[in-house]
Amino acid sequence: MHVKVFDTHVRTRDGRYLHFDVLTNGGDQAQASRFAGEWLTSQGVQGADIAASECLFCHSEIANAQVEANIARQGYSIIPLQGC
Repeated sequence: MHVKVFDTHVRTRDGRYLHFDVLTNGGDQAQASRFAGEWLTSQGVQGADIAASECLFCHSEIANAQVEANIARQGYSIIPLQGC
């Protein structure tokens, strides 16, 4: 499976910096931003906690088995990079 990688940066109101990739098998920046918001909520970060957010297409790549399984189950996969 070929996936799109969206480089995502979030600054929270309490000063935390979160950097992670959103991987999807299609869609666009708006969909990736929605997936990022869903994942942040699952991590306890609510919309009201976010001061700034950016989710931009970075590149595409071949997905590994775990990423494919995550996408099949929930539509996206997350790779935590910084502060997550």
